[in-house]
Amino acid sequence: MLGATLACSVLAIQQQFPDQTPPGGQRTGRTQQQRTVPGASEGGTASPIRISIPEVRTKHTINLSSGPLNYTATADQIPLGPDGGDVECRMFYVAYTKDGVDPAKRPVTFAFNGGPGSASMWLHMGALGPKRAPMNDDGSLPKPPYAAVDNGETWLDFTDVVVIDAPGTGYSRIARPDLATKYFGVTQDIAAFTDFVRSWLTKHERWRSPLFIAGESYGGIRGSGLSNSLFRAGIAVNGFVSISGTSDFLTLDGMRGNDATYVGFFPSMAACAFYHHKLGSRFKSVEQVVQESTQWVDKEYVPALQLGDSLSDQQKSEIAQKMSEFLGISRDYCLGSNLRVTERQFFRELLRDQSLTIGRYDGRLVGKEETQIGERGSGDPSDQATTPPFTASINDYLERDLEIKTDLQYLNSGNVRPWQEPEGSYAETATDLRNVLARNPHFHVLYCCGYYDLACPWNATRFTVNHMGLDKDARSRVSFDFYPAGHMMYIEKSSRKKLHDDVMKFESNCLDGQ
Repeated sequence: MLGATLACSVLAIQQQFPDQTPPGGQRTGRTQQQRTVPGASEGGTASPIRISIPEVRTKHTINLSSGPLNYTATADQIPLGPDGGDVECRMFYVAYTKDGVDPAKRPVTFAFNGGPGSASMWLHMGALGPKRAPMNDDGSLPKPPYAAVDNGETWLDFTDVVVIDAPGTGYSRIARPDLATKYFGVTQDIAAFTDFVRSWLTKHERWRSPLFIAGESYGGIRGSGLSNSLFRAGIAVNGFVSISGTSDFLTLDGMRGNDATYVGFFPSMAACAFYHHKLGSRFKSVEQVVQESTQWVDKEYVPALQLGDSLSDQQKSEIAQKMSEFLGISRDYCLGSNLRVTERQFFRELLRDQSLTIGRYDGRLVGKEETQIGERGSGDPSDQATTPPFTASINDYLERDLEIKTDLQYLNSGNVRPWQEPEGSYAETATDLRNVLARNPHFHVLYCCGYYDLACPWNATRFTVNHMGLDKDARSRVSFDFYPAGHMMYIEKSSRKKLHDDVMKFESNCLDGQ
């Protein structure tokens, strides 16, 4: 995840390009087999593996609170490449379309996760699809084994859904290793998704449908850029839903002189401290903590960070004391960090006395540590709580329910490195989002943010939006909703329901012209 963080395993490298041996690795198991394709292969060269999956359509019914809903699930790939040339990439998707309705009046929401390098199984099997991975109601790890269950909060209730795996992830594949530079990068990735949407609309005759985009985590970078890229290509999108998304890495990747990260993470760290009962009794709710900590950040913390080393010892002590009151860690620790406690330090420090580490994707979840020393924990407990049930559920679901038959491995995380970013700068598509907001007066944006998200914290998004140069009209078309959960807020029962209701209202308002 970053929406599932990238984990480029040797197996992933072998599965993506089985004719190559990863550095220091050996080709083993079925990735060593040579499965040839009759005739000329995709990409124009001999290929040891078929990257295509035949289209499969299946009919289903799900019982929702509003009654039974009949739908068609289409699992397929969209081929990408130059006109008249060889196929360079095949992007896998699953489309859920409601039966018996007028396509011109039925919205379509294109959805994806992030990473970069993450498959979209998290949104697919967590919130949007008619089936979801089983999780405990609080989002903690359930007892195995795992099988998908009906999702009463599926977005199919109000929109058709197309869940897309980025090139090199899930069942999406590029034809040859030398094509990687054409697809693995900020602008290349947006171009691929633009081609995908255009091709899908043509293939399924949905050009008259209202269109929405939903992206999680790095999907915020992709979705912001895609919204503008589609608009420039003549495809106007009604709205973009950013789920724990970012559109500017400036707010997430710290470096000397960049204090935006400390501004962005602070209220979410305070929320986590409140959840784990590390704050004083005067705090009664997470909403109060977030509101007060944000006000303090704006009025006192930001000016103090700007003054930097010119602060007096007395001023530093006062800021450190206030940090301690909000973060639940000692004043001396805050002073020792030069008033800049990183989120990674906070994971370990908050519950160090209990030998626990809190989660990055969801600060409510904890993991046991062997010792009480050290800056780093032994892994992200929130990632470890979600990966097993999601992995088992989607693999079983794709084969059993959607009837996909393939030798390809479904890659939770794909080998998309090196990932090309703008030279000399942070990955940033807030400018793209600003452009489409300025040029399309009918375009709206909804940010869905978990209070306990320590991967893409909500105040970092607020920082970005406040620096986008939006006039009052454009800013009025940007809204926020908040959830008592983390990065993947939909793993928590009440937040999954709220997310469904919030997005349904958002899409409805966009179509009603509000």
